[in-house]
Amino acid sequence: MDFLALPFTTDFSSIGFSVLVVLFGCSVIVWITLFIKFFSLIRVKYLQSRALKYLESSKRVDELRLLFSKMPKNPLQEMFTLGDRELKQFLKANPESDYGHRRELMDRLERMLEARILLAEKDLNAGQALLATIAVTSPFIGLFGTVIGVINTFLSISELNSVQLSGISPGIAEALVATAAGLFAAIPATLGYNLFRATIRGMTETMDYFALQLLHHLQQQLLPKK
Repeated sequence: MDFLALPFTTDFSSIGFSVLVVLFGCSVIVWITLFIKFFSLIRVKYLQSRALKYLESSKRVDELRLLFSKMPKNPLQEMFTLGDRELKQFLKANPESDYGHRRELMDRLERMLEARILLAEKDLNAGQALLATIAVTSPFIGLFGTVIGVINTFLSISELNSVQLSGISPGIAEALVATAAGLFAAIPATLGYNLFRATIRGMTETMDYFALQLLHHLQQQLLPKK
């Protein structure tokens, strides 16, 4: 008998069938989330590599502004735009400012970039809580369906007053299918969560490195060597 056809060809209880419907929905949500996050992280990672290449290979401010203005919107592009805008506004309003005021601007820029990194990290973690929740709860939902199947099996035995296979097989099938469905939803959710978590950690470190390089670039313009 086909595994996927068991819930429709076997006399499942309403509770057991509801458990399978919930787990099927969880599985669909997991795979949709995995695909969306995979392509989203690939895109951001590619843009990060481009932004780092621009900042490290070009020293001219006008060229950097042109390159970053043509980039699609991403956290590193926004960090460069933020830092460059604050620097231009400060130099325009305070062209004769002393070293202390310029040092204060650098400290403020550092805090602003740190805040932008935190927001970007929050965006990157979107969907992670959903994967973690499904990974944790799906086996227990499947276990609940398993318990219901076992209970139905014992009820069938008591009603038929026999242990014939035809009488207990529906309950056993219900129990095993519920367990398998729970694992089918939980395993990819757990793998995806762990892989995405490691990837996001690496991307956050890239943003930290970019922020340091950007601050160094801005500092060269704001605090030239005496």
